[in-house]
Amino acid sequence: MGKKRYLLTHDLGTTADKACIFDDKLNLIASEVMDYRTYYPKNGKAVQRPEDWWSVFCTTTQNILRKCAIDPSEIAAVSCSGHSPSMVPISANGELILEAVPIYADLSSREEVSKFMESISEEDFYSMTGAGQVPEQYSLFKMMAFRRENQEGFNRTWKILNTVDYLVYRLTGNVRTDFSQACNTGALDIIKREWSEEILEAAEVPSEMMPEPVDSTSVVGEVTDIASSQSGLCKGTSVVMGGGDVACAAAGAGAVTEGVSYVCLGSAAWMGFFSKQPVLDYESKLVNYCHIVPGGYALQYQMTGAGICYQWLRDTIYRYKELDDDSTEETDYFEMMNAEASKSGVGANRLIFLPYMRGIWAGKTNPDARGVLFGLNLGNTVGDIYRSALEGMVFGIKEIMDSFEKLGYSSRQVTVIGGCAKSKLWRQVIADITGREVLCPAVIREAGSLGASIAAAIGVGMIDSFDDTKKIIEIVDVSYPNEKNHTKYQKYYSVFLETKERLNDLFEKLANIE
Repeated sequence: MGKKRYLLTHDLGTTADKACIFDDKLNLIASEVMDYRTYYPKNGKAVQRPEDWWSVFCTTTQNILRKCAIDPSEIAAVSCSGHSPSMVPISANGELILEAVPIYADLSSREEVSKFMESISEEDFYSMTGAGQVPEQYSLFKMMAFRRENQEGFNRTWKILNTVDYLVYRLTGNVRTDFSQACNTGALDIIKREWSEEILEAAEVPSEMMPEPVDSTSVVGEVTDIASSQSGLCKGTSVVMGGGDVACAAAGAGAVTEGVSYVCLGSAAWMGFFSKQPVLDYESKLVNYCHIVPGGYALQYQMTGAGICYQWLRDTIYRYKELDDDSTEETDYFEMMNAEASKSGVGANRLIFLPYMRGIWAGKTNPDARGVLFGLNLGNTVGDIYRSALEGMVFGIKEIMDSFEKLGYSSRQVTVIGGCAKSKLWRQVIADITGREVLCPAVIREAGSLGASIAAAIGVGMIDSFDDTKKIIEIVDVSYPNEKNHTKYQKYYSVFLETKERLNDLFEKLANIE
């Protein structure tokens, strides 16, 4: 038997599962990614198959152990991070009630939101839960829609799980959730850290259906015989709870103490701070997550249009480029776009981009908002368009920073994580627009996995607490703001905000054209 000196984590994103191996010093050894599908059947629905999560979990686990030549007996613990909220109903014998379950992107429960708000006002709901995202995203309303659409299935439901909870169940046979996912159901009293009977009664969801919430660092069971045979892990391997993607990413970015901030740059982008208590600001809809740090909170503002906008530009504008046979990796496309963008200057030759291709969901929400290129002229190049898209996303981040500052949360430095943060150009533009020093850690894409590995390491006693995070996270690059560029960007930022404000009503008019 090998010495138990490795941690296995899985990070279930919107499009893929990323398996990672960390050693006992929390160094990233390897990662393995495998895609799965999201289905969009109709009427705002967005669903995934939990069996796909488990199948990909098993395959990537076997692949990464083989690739690293690590014996399964050397794995000290398994822990997961995952997209949240989702809604996974299971029967008393553990069978899935639904083959495909709604994920956070499913916004088909407007009818349920309206009905619920007749009993509990939106402001009271927020004050109890800290749930500042659009209500349709939260599991509670997906549960109500499930009952309306499938009463027989609802009646057969024993427990309703979230994404990570389901993997924990498949691994151990035990039903648990963690506080970072529980708060994302919209049914957790975020101050008392317990299920709200008032909310569940208003939703007509029995409290018995809700799994027991525990700390993310809790050992919640061991790998069973069946899970061992399917995944390749050793029977009896410890399973640590883990948590939701936002809270795990916050820990992986080092936001585990007051005053530390980070920005995650993926298909969506968000900025977050650590807090010892919830900060409930209904006007700006600040999102409050229970952190994976026990007793802590992860504060967040989000913009849904970030890297996904750059990807859209790649797929619709850049793809006409003929690439060499050896330049087929996705990262090569983005690097080539960045090279074009770098030829443009500050302000992209007076071109402003509004990155709201998936609506506005922070502050004054507007689901009808759309992307805008403002200021196009015959002298603009594709490089200007790419640069303006990048700048527009960062202007959105700057607006989020301003919202945090109004609540008393500010920092001289910000750590960046997520796929887009790999780009030196992106990091420099963030520094120049925001006026902050931008820190680039060694682990960027796998920050959520790192957060889950820290929880696992604490759970099995490899490290003492989240205080050890500062010794684990290595900063490999710092981008300092160019004051001349920062001053110039202030003028463009003012135009960005005014363009957004003036177009806000027009977005709705456009959406209502039959």
